[in-house]
Amino acid sequence: MKFYWKRMKQPTSTLLALAIGAVQIHHDVVSAEYTIRGNPNVRDDPPPPCDDYLNNLLASLANEDPGEVNRIRRILAMENRPCYKHYFDVFADHFLHRVKSVKKHVNLHIPKAGGMSLCSIARHSEYGSDTPADTNCWEREHFYPMWCIYYLGTRPKWESCEALDENTPGFVMNENYLDYPLCMQQRLYSALIREPVERAISHELHLDALKDTDHHDLPQRLFESRLAMGRMNYMTWALTADLFADNLDKASLVPGRMHAEVAMDTLSRFDFIMELSEDEECDAAVLHFMGLGDDVVEPRMNADFGKFEAKWHPPQPRSVYEEWNNLDREVFAYAKRLIEVDCEFFKRLRKANSKPRYHHMPKNLAGI
Repeated sequence: MKFYWKRMKQPTSTLLALAIGAVQIHHDVVSAEYTIRGNPNVRDDPPPPCDDYLNNLLASLANEDPGEVNRIRRILAMENRPCYKHYFDVFADHFLHRVKSVKKHVNLHIPKAGGMSLCSIARHSEYGSDTPADTNCWEREHFYPMWCIYYLGTRPKWESCEALDENTPGFVMNENYLDYPLCMQQRLYSALIREPVERAISHELHLDALKDTDHHDLPQRLFESRLAMGRMNYMTWALTADLFADNLDKASLVPGRMHAEVAMDTLSRFDFIMELSEDEECDAAVLHFMGLGDDVVEPRMNADFGKFEAKWHPPQPRSVYEEWNNLDREVFAYAKRLIEVDCEFFKRLRKANSKPRYHHMPKNLAGI
C-alpha cells in the first residue's frame, strides 16, 4: 500500500493544519481517502490553540466530518483543559444534535467484550425488532464472525454508505473487520473493548469449547488459523484490516506499528467506546445517548461459557499472551484515556437533564 506525504489543499484541512499542527499521511482506500492525523498518544504535536482557527474549524467540520469533531473534543479534554472548557458548550451542542438526527447504529463487536449483553439490551430498547435476528445482532452477509466463514476473501464490500444504510437494520453489530470509509453521516459508531490479555485468553477458551461442536463449519486447519488470529492483537487487526490488505490477504495480515496508530486514530473518531462493568454511572450515560435506554449493563452473558472456565488453563503462560497482544495493549491503554474523558462528558450532559442553554456559544457555531 502506498503512503505519501501531502500538503493539505481543502480549506477545512488548511484550518486543521493551523489548529492542530499535525502532519498528514494519506492512502487510498477503494474510492475514498482515509486520513491519519497526529495521534496524541504517539506524537509530540502541540495541543490545539484556543483561537479563531479552531472556532472556524469546528463550524466547518460539524456536518462533513463528525468523527473529526469527536477526535478534537477528546484531544482537548486530555491535553488542553482550558480550551476544552471554553468550547464545551459547542461540543455538547454538536453531540446532542448528532444523536438526535442520526438514529441508526453500527457497533464493532470485539469478541468476548460483552457483545451479547449489548445486543440483548438493544433488542429491549427503542430499536426493538429493528435488529438482526441472529445471535449477537450480526448482519449475516458482511458482519459474520471470522471463525464462521471459510474465506474472508468471499466477504463482499459495501458498494457505498447508502448501501450499508439501506440494507442493515437500525442497530447492527459487526463481528468482523471494520469497513472503511466510516459511514458517519448515516450511522453512529461504537465499540466494546476489554483488557486484551484477558480477552484473548477468554476468546481462546470460547473457541476451544466450540471446536468439537457443530457451531462452526470450518475445516480444522482453517479453524486453527482463525484461533491464532483471535490470540494475537485481534482488536488492532479488526480496526485496520480493511485499510491495509486486499480481501484475500486480510486473514494473513499481521498488525504492526502503523496499524496500532491507525487503530487509535479511528477509535478517537467513534461516537462511543465502552468497557463494560467498569463504571456503572458511565455505562448508563453511554447507553442513554446510544438510544438503548438507561439500564446498567449486566455482567457479560457468556462470561462463563462452557462451565469449566475455572479448570481450563491456556496452553501458554500469561507473559506470552502479553507479548502476542503488545499492540492491542497499547491501543487499549489509549482507548481507556478516551473513555475517561468521554465519561466526564456524557455524565455532565446527562445530569443536565434538559436541553442545555448555551449563552456563550459563538454565533457562527450555534447551528452546528
